[in-house]
Amino acid sequence: MRKLLSLLVLLAGLSYCAVAQDKQSLVDRVVDLISAPTPGLDPAAIYQPDPTWTLALTGGVRRAAITQKQALDMDFFGQPLHTTVDSWLKGGIDPYVGLQFGYGNLTLSYSQNLRKSSNHDHTTFDFEYLNTGYGLQVQYFDYSQPMGIEVQLGEKGTDTYAETTGETNDPVRMRAVIADAFYAFNRRSFAFSSVYKGNKIQRRSEGSFMFGTKFIYGLVESDPEDIIGVLTGGVGSQSSTQASFGAGASYNLVALHRQPDSESMNGLRNLTFNLTAIPMVTLFNKFSSTFYEQDPVSGEFHKALKSSMNGNLLVNYVVRAGAIFLWNRYSIGVSGRYDSYSYKGTTEIPLERIISDVKTTGGFSRWSSSLRFSVRF
Repeated sequence: MRKLLSLLVLLAGLSYCAVAQDKQSLVDRVVDLISAPTPGLDPAAIYQPDPTWTLALTGGVRRAAITQKQALDMDFFGQPLHTTVDSWLKGGIDPYVGLQFGYGNLTLSYSQNLRKSSNHDHTTFDFEYLNTGYGLQVQYFDYSQPMGIEVQLGEKGTDTYAETTGETNDPVRMRAVIADAFYAFNRRSFAFSSVYKGNKIQRRSEGSFMFGTKFIYGLVESDPEDIIGVLTGGVGSQSSTQASFGAGASYNLVALHRQPDSESMNGLRNLTFNLTAIPMVTLFNKFSSTFYEQDPVSGEFHKALKSSMNGNLLVNYVVRAGAIFLWNRYSIGVSGRYDSYSYKGTTEIPLERIISDVKTTGGFSRWSSSLRFSVRF
């Protein structure tokens, strides 16, 4: 979390430098950061309405998935037993509803699955700061569901080989923070926020090369007494921390635009489409596992050790697509996004019951599509 806070402070500092004046008070600088008009824009390409409060209702469908494979040798009555454990969280396509509230460049969002039960839940909070040429989007989500498991013990064709499939008795909980920062090189006539927020309105089709960074922290927790903990030598939680950097492009296609007749926004008509793709290289990739042991007297589980590995260099990416139609003070938009990360590496586990390095490969993916209806007031 310290890395995330550092990223937020850094981006806020860069934004502040871009809009602040030398003699402004701190309060004025914060207000300008949120709502001041962006200087240097081409008025023929971008229309900047006065900042207002915005309330939006959202709904859509989404799906999250985790897959992981671990290969290790365990001590089986003094003999090495090769073990392969495949595990996954693959939820269904879940409908959700949400609420967004914001002012100027800032937006806060909350959404909740409609298909909620005692062993399945998916809640998301979002923070967005979207200006014309740069922005920060932070997602936090909490996802729980029983984890599926497939275990292979021993080598195929031998007397010790066994194979079984099942799922955990209790839900496995996954929490993650995903922060995306963007910078558009064409900041004069391209408004990245026009489709996804509507605070700036694209008047003609324009595109821009983009620089992007992505920070991910994910944590998966399970009961060490459950079957997956037993089969992996006592794993109770696993975390992944990644930082990626890359460059790509974004394009706004304006199919319709009509300027409003007055400051009240009456007469405004705009239909704009966007496609954004930013390939990235993961330069920092750390994966950690926490192992638990059971006290022979009390029967309670306690942390035995935490082991980490530095994963291989990987390719990541950001993909977004959307469209927005604005009329007067209202707008309706559709959008889709896809987030993913993967990890791969070898971990040395200094436990007697594990007699080899643990080879781990895994990945997370999450996609969503949403419909957003908003009003300015």
